[in-house]
Amino acid sequence: MQLREEGYFQTSPIIPDSMLQEMRECIEIVRRHGFPVMFSLVYDVFYSVFSYFDSILTHILGSEYKLIPNFWVYYIDPTDAGKGFEPHRDAEYVNTIDAHGMPTVLTLWVTITDATPLNSCMYILPKDRDPQYNQAIHDLKTNANQLALEDIRALPTKAGILSCWDQYVFHWGSRSSKRAPHPRISYAMYCQRGDVDPVDNAIIDMRNGIDFKTRLEVICKGMHRYSYLSVQSPDPRDPLLSFLERHIANLKNV
Repeated sequence: MQLREEGYFQTSPIIPDSMLQEMRECIEIVRRHGFPVMFSLVYDVFYSVFSYFDSILTHILGSEYKLIPNFWVYYIDPTDAGKGFEPHRDAEYVNTIDAHGMPTVLTLWVTITDATPLNSCMYILPKDRDPQYNQAIHDLKTNANQLALEDIRALPTKAGILSCWDQYVFHWGSRSSKRAPHPRISYAMYCQRGDVDPVDNAIIDMRNGIDFKTRLEVICKGMHRYSYLSVQSPDPRDPLLSFLERHIANLKNV
């Protein structure tokens, strides 16, 4: 199984075009009104799409899998300045690989538009090509500075594909280009097995639905966690930071 051997896998396009178009329209509406694109996660479509992932996630994580409220929405402009996250391991939780070599926590990355080398596709170092992978399972600060460049794998990805990897696979989003025909739009989140202890301070049971209040709390948690990208402020009294912190404090297991 590719996930066990290489630490990641990708599906074929599984999201209907109509749903992809709806997600893109939601994101574009939020942008036009001057809000960070994370606020598009108030819309139903970003959660209803999980119906297309359910059998895959159940097969890997079990029928009681839970959503970890750790989201990010990417809108990478087709310019030479646009780029994805720098090379990194997600590496937020220690030892989330079970005795069979399978992850108990998965990163899910959903492409809403095609991701290409010109508009910032994903690049990944398969775990079986990474001499520091096993160390990273127990030491979250482990870098990947012993890699061979020829082992890096580009992942051009069609819209509507679900890509998944574990917490310790080294990866990044490349720089975009002014020659790209369109932006790279995507979003990502984590899921975990339901029969293990929560790895974060809150988990969400998707089968109960996600109400507006919880969606807002999820948005605030993501923006606060990745604040160096969008809400930098040296002033702890900044009203936006206060808003985020207030809603994060309300996020419970639901």
